Amino acid sequence: MSTLVTARDVAPLERGRVRFTPLQMDNIYTHFRWNNDPELNRLDSEIPYEKETFGQFKKRFEKMCENPSSSHRDFEIHADGTLIGIAYVARISEHNRHGLIGITIGDREFWGKGYGRESMALLLEFCFDHLQLHRVSAETFEYNTAWRDLVQGMGFQREGVARDYLYREGEYYDKVSFAMLEGEHRQMEYSKSLEEAA
Repeated sequence: MSTLVTARDVAPLERGRVRFTPLQMDNIYTHFRWNNDPELNRLDSEIPYEKETFGQFKKRFEKMCENPSSSHRDFEIHADGTLIGIAYVARISEHNRHGLIGITIGDREFWGKGYGRESMALLLEFCFDHLQLHRVSAETFEYNTAWRDLVQGMGFQREGVARDYLYREGEYYDKVSFAMLEGEHRQMEYSKSLEEAA
C-alpha cells in the first residue's frame, strides 16, 4: 500500500452524477465563499466561526493546491458541470491503514437530492481501492443529523460518543464517531452488485 497516491494521480473520479477533481485555483472564489459561510462552519468545524480575509484564505488555499500533505487528500465535487462541494480524507496513516473522511455540499441548490450519498460512495471507493485503507472513520456533531443519517445509511457502525465535546452558542454538544472496515465495504458493494444484476 502507498498513501503517496494523490488526488492528481487518480482524478477525475466519477460515479453516478458526481465527479471528483483536485482543488483548482480557478475556483478559489467559490471555496472562499463557502469558507466564510457561518452555517457550513457550524455543521462541520469545531473551530468557532471567524471571518477570514481573502488574502489569508488565498495563502492557505494555494498551499493546499500546490503542496498537499501526505496525510490529507482534498477533492472538489462537481455535478452537471457545477462545483457543488468538497470531499476529503484526513489523518491518513500508511502504517495503520486508516483515515477520516468528510464531505461538504456547499451549494445549497444540491442539498437533499442524493449528491452527498453519491459523493460518499465515490470517496469510499477512493479510500478502499486507491489508498487501500483498512478502516475509514467519520465524525459528526449531534446536531448535524443529515451527516449522521448519511454515514449510518452508508453502513458505518457507530463506535462511541465524546460527551459535551463541542461548545456552541452557550450549549455543549456531543461528537459521535463511526467507522467502516474494508471487509464491510466489500460486502456492501458485492450485495449491491447482486441486487443490480437481479
